[in-house]
Amino acid sequence: MKVRWDAIPPEGREIFMDQLYPDGPYEQEEHGLSVAPAVKGALLLQRTPQGIKATGRISTAVSLECSRCLKDFILPVVSEFEEFFILEHHVSCEEDRELLHDDLDIGFLPEEGIEIRDIVEEQIWLNIPMKPLCHDECKGLCSVCGMDLNVGECGCDRQHIDPRFAVLKTIRSSLP
Repeated sequence: MKVRWDAIPPEGREIFMDQLYPDGPYEQEEHGLSVAPAVKGALLLQRTPQGIKATGRISTAVSLECSRCLKDFILPVVSEFEEFFILEHHVSCEEDRELLHDDLDIGFLPEEGIEIRDIVEEQIWLNIPMKPLCHDECKGLCSVCGMDLNVGECGCDRQHIDPRFAVLKTIRSSLP
């Protein structure tokens, strides 16, 4: 859904996510990400002299694969955010300058409208960890046999010492 800048009244426009995406933002698995059937929350769009201020809260869940044990799990995603979108004709054409922390929350609108789906997708992606874990105490897989160590110990000897460093073990024993 695209909202034009001039379609936002002075008091703002509130958009409810469950009305916008009754079946979730993705119709099926897209970009390797499977989103729960519904995205809940609301987004308030307000006009400013330079562009659009978007504040909102979304909650959903995504199905991911654990980075350690490779099992699928559901990760709840909750995001409260505030972003500013500046119309391109309000952007000054300065030469190189250092970005300030406040500049990182600014998006640029190539035309006088904002795509709501892009905001929702961005918030979902920003809240997914780089290495998702099914739980904090996940032990992963055995590096020798591949057994899931969350289920139990496999009995493999995983204390392998690289032969190139084996000589260092003798040095340690000779120290006082």
